[in-house]
Amino acid sequence: MRLREWKWMEFPVWPPQWSVTDEGAGEAGVLKNVKIRKDRILKYIYIEADENGHKLRGITMLGKNPRQLESLYHILSQHIGKPLTEIGDLEVRL
Repeated sequence: MRLREWKWMEFPVWPPQWSVTDEGAGEAGVLKNVKIRKDRILKYIYIEADENGHKLRGITMLGKNPRQLESLYHILSQHIGKPLTEIGDLEVRL
């Protein structure tokens, strides 16, 4: 299944949920950084992207399943520098 088809509690996992200032960015830009946030009850991946010099910041949630979180983090970290649209097309098994 393509990454953009995955859902978490009926919310899409991809594209990330961007901050309010970046709302509507969708899959525009290039992936620059990914981090796992494990210090909260709901675990998530923090994502940074760049769209023509504009920094985008967002998250993708995967709930409490650490295996899925680690798998997605690993996939995303291998695609730093690639367009978000290309990442959304990745076939993934989480």
